[in-house]
Amino acid sequence: MSEENVMVEETEAVVEQETPDPRAAQLEELNKQAREHLATNEWETALDLYRQALALTEEAGDDAGADAGDKAEALNNIASVYLAQKEWTQALELLELARQLLREAGDQEGEATTLNNIASAHNELGNWAQAIAIYEEALAIREAQNDLEGQAKTLRNLAIIYVQHGTRVKAKSYLNKAMQLAKKAKSRELVGIIRATLSQLPKFRR
Repeated sequence: MSEENVMVEETEAVVEQETPDPRAAQLEELNKQAREHLATNEWETALDLYRQALALTEEAGDDAGADAGDKAEALNNIASVYLAQKEWTQALELLELARQLLREAGDQEGEATTLNNIASAHNELGNWAQAIAIYEEALAIREAQNDLEGQAKTLRNLAIIYVQHGTRVKAKSYLNKAMQLAKKAKSRELVGIIRATLSQLPKFRR
């Protein structure tokens, strides 16, 4: 589907602190600056800033015990730059590390988001059957968590792969289910994205 791409998702860290962390403000500023440079395609600057954030996170972990979730978020952020540059192999290496950390931390929401991005990279590399299997794994996690919006995003991504490599009928079924979930989650933005994807289906013969 030339006009439609699978969704790459951003992780969101859950911060639970009893006392202020003097490095928290510095970390937040580094990530903010990195996102700004990423938005303007200044890849190397964004990478440098995200790597500084990773080093700061690792330093904090050394002082107070390694925080797998924070490190995984930093790795995901670095991977996002590689994904934006379509450097899929480099992104995958970091995403797999992040996934392992999130699994160890028991962060299923973060793991599902990371799985989504891993699947996206595999699909871009032509490993579409593997991408489907990974999306299904992410979908199972999101179903168990009753994450309606997350399920809708994953179903849409699966639908796009089925349009590209499977059947239009199956893709439409996935998109209709995604639409129902997005409406139930009251996500107008996602409803619009799915509706736009549905509008592209008639252009394909399958």
